[in-house]
Amino acid sequence: MNVFVKRVRRTGVTLVELLVVIAIIGVLVALLLPAVQQVREAARRMSCSNNLKQLALALHNYETTHRVYPPGYLHKFGPAGSPAQVANHMGLAWGAMILPQMEMDGLYREFNTNIPIWDVANLEPRETQVNMFLCPSDADSWRKFVVRDDSSTPIEQYACASYAANWGPSSASVNLDDTPLLSRGVFFRNSEIRPRDIVDGLSNTLAIGERTNGPIPTSSPTAGGHAVFETAWAAAARELTDFSDDHGHMVLFETQFRPNQVNGDDKGLSAPHSGVCQFALCDGSVRAISATIDADTYNALGTRNGRDLATGF
Repeated sequence: MNVFVKRVRRTGVTLVELLVVIAIIGVLVALLLPAVQQVREAARRMSCSNNLKQLALALHNYETTHRVYPPGYLHKFGPAGSPAQVANHMGLAWGAMILPQMEMDGLYREFNTNIPIWDVANLEPRETQVNMFLCPSDADSWRKFVVRDDSSTPIEQYACASYAANWGPSSASVNLDDTPLLSRGVFFRNSEIRPRDIVDGLSNTLAIGERTNGPIPTSSPTAGGHAVFETAWAAAARELTDFSDDHGHMVLFETQFRPNQVNGDDKGLSAPHSGVCQFALCDGSVRAISATIDADTYNALGTRNGRDLATGF
């Protein structure tokens, strides 16, 4: 009697085959992930560029209404004889001044300009997060605050921003904190600059630049001064340990140090985009400028009437 044995072919997957498939998928994901991240960053950078475009448009609409660009920040001294007389008892900055031109007149009206910006009555508007002032790539600023006094109750703090306005070139002895009125840029304490004052040309003069609230680039972990940038949109608030310091760098920047320059300071700029920093110029255009821009060219872009036209940027 003949016995026939029927062989059944197994269709399962061996462990080795499964591991090979997983390895292939891993390689594909590793190859695709950088491309996906690049696409996402390109979208975030475009959104940031649009923010700058809208802010520049608001600046121009403010100028159309008031015949001057908004002040870098408002300033007035305190009551004569008071301990804080030399402190700035206003502080409202260019970002707050253009809120009506950003269709946010309601938020603007929440500020009480008859009292110091640090007064608790101004707490709610100064802590309001405004998306147009935030670059999507700036993870150090979203839903975060610049703390000015953590010993007070409630804490004195200001909603972070990703953009600062141009104070101009500076030096160790002439800068926006120590000599706030010696600006050669467009925005400074109680500034009232008109388009005709920008002799260098609107297309050759910086208006707004990017600045995160991340660590200040430094080659030394024990660098003096602030460890991180302090960028807000609503106001510049007085320095607690030196009332005469307006703390203007909360809303303004200088061109002494190029964007992301190592061993700069808190008055410079930092951008979250690789290799470039985005700017709105006074003509309303938006430019991505290399972080390695020539220092003289960068300073030329910072002046309103230096008669040193910038080229090749």
